[in-house]
Amino acid sequence: MRMFTKKLQAVIVVVSVVVTAAIAYWHLTRRSVLELQVQGSGVTLYVRVAGNAGSGNVLIAIHGGPGMSSDYMASLEQQLAGDELAVVTYDQRGTGRSTSPSGDTADYTVLKYVEDLEAVRKAAGAERVHLFGHSWGGVLAMRYATIYPQRVRSIVLMGSGPPSMGAWLNAQSSMAQRVAALQQQGIIPTQPASVQDLLPAYFSDPHFQPPDELANMYYNPDVQTLTWSALGDFDFTADVARLDHRVLFLWGEGDPFGMPTAEATLVALSAAQVEFVVLDKCGHFWQENADVFYLRVRAFLGMSP
Repeated sequence: MRMFTKKLQAVIVVVSVVVTAAIAYWHLTRRSVLELQVQGSGVTLYVRVAGNAGSGNVLIAIHGGPGMSSDYMASLEQQLAGDELAVVTYDQRGTGRSTSPSGDTADYTVLKYVEDLEAVRKAAGAERVHLFGHSWGGVLAMRYATIYPQRVRSIVLMGSGPPSMGAWLNAQSSMAQRVAALQQQGIIPTQPASVQDLLPAYFSDPHFQPPDELANMYYNPDVQTLTWSALGDFDFTADVARLDHRVLFLWGEGDPFGMPTAEATLVALSAAQVEFVVLDKCGHFWQENADVFYLRVRAFLGMSP
């Protein structure tokens, strides 16, 4: 009887270990958020993986800027990550919880950013990924796809920047006019002290009350200065024209960078399978019309409603 009891206890221990491991794996792949330190091109990148990375569906979200961090993308995890999809966010070099390179302009080329993104893909363990690029992040998404086309399943763009400096300058001019108009109305101070002071210019409705993830955005102006210096008179429109991926291109009706900016990107994506959607009552950030935004993204990715 004593021997039987010991064997029974041993079996219970083994079963307990197996069940505990299974539960831990279930939480790891489906529910938990993994925080990783990933070695990029001369920097260490802060990376988050939320949802079921074993599903075969991985979406890497690329934040805007240059110089912002991924904090304002927190709702992507809440709305999209789960059994069907893993959402990966990361702070680009020199921003947020990622480290900074030496500070030379050469450390902020588009190719450096692209190699960082490739390191993130490898860390996520996915052979092919969906890319989500917002604003400046859209430029990086397109450039990555031109260099690693076989690693990209599809591309989602929101308020994407265009693939040439000429079109970018036109976009900046449009934004400057928007800021000036709101300053005349007293909505934006004449001498903005932070990126938060400028937020009303990014919205279709300048009185929109942004959620915390936008109101508390991080911004490093040095990264923006160094990156723009490194970009020079860039133009990879011809490379983008060879992309044949599925693309969901979302654009806010009231985006301050102007519809000509969206059109420049659309023209460049001439060989891609593009679904272009204009979001009503929305500016540069999807949070202003989140319901329609997530409805469109989920449908494009083949997710359950």
